[in-house]
Amino acid sequence: MTASTIPPHEQSDNTDNTESRAHTPPDWWDHHRPITSDKYSDMALMLGALSILTFWMFGLGIFLGAAAIGTALAARRPDTPGHDPGDNTAGVVGILTGIAGIAFGAVFLTAALPHL
Repeated sequence: MTASTIPPHEQSDNTDNTESRAHTPPDWWDHHRPITSDKYSDMALMLGALSILTFWMFGLGIFLGAAAIGTALAARRPDTPGHDPGDNTAGVVGILTGIAGIAFGAVFLTAALPHL
């Protein structure tokens, strides 16, 4: 057999002893951590923007707009973790973009349905 040419300090420490290493799951895997008001606001903004972009897809924009409004209202609930009672701006952009997506989708459906 030939000897390894890799210096000992550069060799992999991949051993079969996996019990000595502590297994820590990544942060995004923590299902017990509650969703905060900021994350609900971010989701509402994302869903509202998608509703505006997909208003022409025969109801998808309306559905995403309604989801954006619902998520934004969840961000504004007082019992949501991380909610600041003095902050009135939580979820406002999500509500506005959701309303815009619903309005654009309704106008498009009103204009397109007679021609189908």
